[in-house]
Amino acid sequence: MKKTIIISTAMLAFIATPAMADGMGHHCGMHGMLKQADANHDGKTTKSEFMAAATQRAEKRFAHMDANNDGVLDEKDHQAYFDKIDANHDGSISRDEFTAFHKQMRKQRHKQGGKHE
Repeated sequence: MKKTIIISTAMLAFIATPAMADGMGHHCGMHGMLKQADANHDGKTTKSEFMAAATQRAEKRFAHMDANNDGVLDEKDHQAYFDKIDANHDGSISRDEFTAFHKQMRKQRHKQGGKHE
């Protein structure tokens, strides 16, 4: 049970962190996120554009977390994700492991052109 809570917390942090940071680096915060969502570049973000951008980000995050690509997030996916973060494979994620994993993810996104997808 404790491991499931830890895995779920880590996965939620992984999902939320890039979503909150969208646009950072190229643009800042809310302004950057809205500018990226403005599909027709008219300087306004409609609800439709916003929802499309949010859906696209959510689909990419889901695909990233679905380790076995079966269209379902289950214990196997949770375990695969947990194992990626648990660098010393002791069955728990320390603050240092959590921080190191997210630094590595930010570096990978930066190498991909700064996109926070």
